[in-house]
Amino acid sequence: MRALISLYDKTGLRELADGLRAGGYELVASGGTSRELTAFGIPHLAVEDLTGYPQLFGGRVKTLHPAVHGPILARRNVAEDMEQLSERGWEPIDVVVVNLYPFSSDPGVELIDIGGPAMVRAAAKNFQSVAVVVDPADYPALLERIPAGIDVDFRRYLAARAFAYVSAYDREVAGFLNGGGNPIPPQELVAQLRYGENPHQEGYLYRPAGEPPSGWAAASWQGAEPPSYLNIFDADGAMSLLETVGSEPAAVIVKHGGPCGVAVADDIVTAYERAFDGDPLSAFGGVVALNRPLDTELAEAILARPKADVIVVPGFSEEALQRVLAKRKRSRIAVFTPVQRKLSVRSVAGGLLIQGPDQIEDAATFQLMTSRRPTEAELQDAWLAVAVVRASASNAVVIVKGREAVGVGQGQPSRVDAARIAVEKGGPRVVGAAAASDAFFPFPDGLLALADAGVTTVVAPSGSIRDAEIVKVAEEAGISLLFSPRRHFRH
Repeated sequence: MRALISLYDKTGLRELADGLRAGGYELVASGGTSRELTAFGIPHLAVEDLTGYPQLFGGRVKTLHPAVHGPILARRNVAEDMEQLSERGWEPIDVVVVNLYPFSSDPGVELIDIGGPAMVRAAAKNFQSVAVVVDPADYPALLERIPAGIDVDFRRYLAARAFAYVSAYDREVAGFLNGGGNPIPPQELVAQLRYGENPHQEGYLYRPAGEPPSGWAAASWQGAEPPSYLNIFDADGAMSLLETVGSEPAAVIVKHGGPCGVAVADDIVTAYERAFDGDPLSAFGGVVALNRPLDTELAEAILARPKADVIVVPGFSEEALQRVLAKRKRSRIAVFTPVQRKLSVRSVAGGLLIQGPDQIEDAATFQLMTSRRPTEAELQDAWLAVAVVRASASNAVVIVKGREAVGVGQGQPSRVDAARIAVEKGGPRVVGAAAASDAFFPFPDGLLALADAGVTTVVAPSGSIRDAEIVKVAEEAGISLLFSPRRHFRH
């Protein structure tokens, strides 16, 4: 048995080579991989030993030879193929381990790999007989299977990953030659979910092919049931907002795609309790995201309130985990590590809508338009209100007091209705609070609904033909009106 190894990323090479040799494989290596194995003192053949030719044209031609591709592509169950191998004195290659130059690190013609993708495709095509590995993360699983034989289901899995990997690479090259990158790389399936938005719909989770798992593709889930489409959708919305509000102890509760509870406090238990109290009715069955680990004190606070379907945390103690799952048998706990968010993608008939992330502005960019100056606390609340309104479905108005969202009106065709809902949700808590609107007030009625309820600071983008009238109404109402530089629609 033979294994061909040709690596740019040599992570785990020594362990891989030792494991293959222990399993009875003779090693063949190209270029730098051969030099590395020599340095380790690991016996192997060089590719030139198979082809009879040294590499040509500065390394442009090394593995592009029938003596390499024939042993990979020969069908083991076709007698003629095996006879032709034997006539030429070629041994079958049963394992191919290849990864490619990182083209995106320094795009250029000389970094376009030809032989590597060709070997990967050849081995993946012949997965019935050949195992192809493109990711060092798959080395342990490969080595574990060698004693009993590498099963065809695993080879099929590896082949699918291999084709996705070279497809992503080809798209990077195509983007470079076309003058720019492709914002949507090829995707590979992570999991089929329990269902989609509704039980009669299928749901799937994909991730960029050829990249290490991250975000929800790498999250670990605890609980009796795997997550559904909506579990992940709402959990992602909660985490996106949680990441925005900063590093202080904070809690976010999301229900049906929008925040219904947000609070920042000196400790995580207080933050959770205040987030829940922001709208207890809506919080039932929602997703709770917390930026501190789940410990027993936090677990008891969560168990003292109506259940959350999903709890997202950066970690947990085993005791806290068991307490929650013992009493809330259908709850799920997800451990999630934040990642950089790059694109928003939605499907439309015949295509995709793609946009970059919605960046939040700093409070220092707010422009005071009235004579009343907000206090420092009001300004902090105003910025948090912008963060929450940015995560809410448009049209949206959010009221915050004491770094707690006390009223969220969202998903309304009319902005004044959004303001009225926020006021109704907040009740007497809105007196002395700060509010944010995700876009400008087209008429004074929405602003007046807030001012008449006792809100003292309002932040919104400018851009209405009635901006001057809006400012005049705010001045007469005695509130601080701040114009922000950005609109934050979220549909």
